[in-house]
Amino acid sequence: MKAEESSPAVVKSEQLSFLVGLQPVTVAAGFTLHLKPEDYITKLLQRNGVFEAPETDLVTRILQPGGICVDAGCHVGYYTCLFARLVGITGRVYAFDANPESCLHTSRNLTANHLGNVEVIQAALADERGSATFYVSTDDQTGLSSLAPIPRHKEAIVVPRLRLQDFLRERHISKVRLLKLDVEGAEELVLKGLGRFLTDRRIDFILMECYDERLGLLNSSTETVAALLRGAGYQCWEFGTVNPSGWSLASEVRSRGDANYLFGCPSPKDGVPAVSVVGACLLAQAERDELARQLQSERQAWEANLAKAQNDITFLMGALHKGEEEATRLRLVKAELEVTLDAIAKSPGWRLLNVWRRVRDQLAPESTRRRRLYDAVLRRLRRGSGVSSG
Repeated sequence: MKAEESSPAVVKSEQLSFLVGLQPVTVAAGFTLHLKPEDYITKLLQRNGVFEAPETDLVTRILQPGGICVDAGCHVGYYTCLFARLVGITGRVYAFDANPESCLHTSRNLTANHLGNVEVIQAALADERGSATFYVSTDDQTGLSSLAPIPRHKEAIVVPRLRLQDFLRERHISKVRLLKLDVEGAEELVLKGLGRFLTDRRIDFILMECYDERLGLLNSSTETVAALLRGAGYQCWEFGTVNPSGWSLASEVRSRGDANYLFGCPSPKDGVPAVSVVGACLLAQAERDELARQLQSERQAWEANLAKAQNDITFLMGALHKGEEEATRLRLVKAELEVTLDAIAKSPGWRLLNVWRRVRDQLAPESTRRRRLYDAVLRRLRRGSGVSSG
């Protein structure tokens, strides 16, 4: 049965008052995002100053003032703010996200950057209108919220669901320059909800994540969405394959978790830029970072080996010192024993005892009856007196 229809909720700026503890991060594109310190994207932007550098560079080349853009899955508003700056006050950006926190973050960041040409809509884009259950991910991975049940989620909420074709018609929009699509597995549903906008190619470019790990959550796949777009007449470009520092036509669309594909049907004079300056810089930076990482790893390994060798040397020196001390002590003991034995050998008692032993051996040789009798008497005397003798 079809779900009950529900209208999208528009996030208003006055609803942002409860957002506290956000950290401002200035990005390379020239605007500032207010983000949660623990979020993954915050750490990424603090480190690199840019999110998805080849894609960021690409949209700066294909967007012009006055364009219409849709950011499906706006998250914290990185692309929304970028689109808004590029299309200017004569253009328009529509940002969608089913996660109310993402919509609030995006609105907060638009307000902070004085960008008023954007409408933020809290709704799940799909292939039909109504409502749906939406799973909100944990605070350290807020971008992974999805219409599909996900292992790590902090809550499940009911959200409005709408078709993008209906929304665009209601706004009397006939042409869209760019649709950025990153909805954690619901990409096929959004494409089917485009209707004639897809089949008539009323969208010039679609920048989209094709990742089977996420698409599979809603029983979709890279192969399915690629076939859907190519069936509508779209060509596909990918970054960093044929052209290591730019975009080239993709002969095959494969699942990639590290990059987006660009689907489009531009005119010959309005094609996809072949070279990405930012992309080339990114590759060079990545190579430098990897070399620095390897050098750091090797340095740490050498330092660890050096520390171990120093510990081994310290241990061996200690053992050698103890050995020398023990050798000195044994030499002293040996010298004392030699003095003692020499004194015993020279004493009258020792000489007399040796004389007696020679006499005893002559009078009572070993293994004779006399010797056994002698030994028995001697043992009795020792037990009685507690004195031993030969």
